[in-house]
Amino acid sequence: MNMVKQFTQKNIAYAVIDGNLTTDPELKTINSGKKVSTFSVAINHDYKEDEKGNHDVSYLDVEVWDRAAENCAEYLKKGKKVTILGNLKQDRWKSSDGTGRSKWKVIATTVRFDSIPEKAANKEKEQERKAA
Repeated sequence: MNMVKQFTQKNIAYAVIDGNLTTDPELKTINSGKKVSTFSVAINHDYKEDEKGNHDVSYLDVEVWDRAAENCAEYLKKGKKVTILGNLKQDRWKSSDGTGRSKWKVIATTVRFDSIPEKAANKEKEQERKAA
């Protein structure tokens, strides 16, 4: 019973996102020296109500930290397909007129490059040539 009680006390907001980058990743170094990369992902929603297929798109901001941030900035470009695993986080702030605002984003724990990035493919080919 104690294990169930411990588990139910924790809230989970985990996301699996599959989409395409709408921007090139932007890499920054914060005051502590940690690296963070930010970009946006378009998530396509297809649904069919009648003969005509309808299409909708959602956009979600993504934040990646440390070495993964560097990899994303180096290898990912606008339009590339990615799968992201991470935690949902809601940022809240007040606008200049005092209105409360908020925005959801994903703090990525894993970013899978669904298409081999060109730079990585070129590095692999170069390493294969050196090994031969």
